Amino acid sequence: MKKVMTLAAAGMIALSAPAFAGAYGDAVVEEEVVVVEEAGSSLGNTGLALLGLAVVAGIIAASDSSTDEAE
Repeated sequence: MKKVMTLAAAGMIALSAPAFAGAYGDAVVEEEVVVVEEAGSSLGNTGLALLGLAVVAGIIAASDSSTDEAE
């Protein structure tokens, strides 16, 4: 009977050991990273494109006037 009780106690200890493995600690909760992109206005991009188009048109107009002087 003493062997049975000893084996039962050893079995209970062996089965309960994994339940207490490691120390209990507070859960580590990391903050969620939120990326907020500013909404760019489409008017700003359009204005830049129109400015570039005006510069190109000005260059073409300035270089186009030299063809009449050859005659």
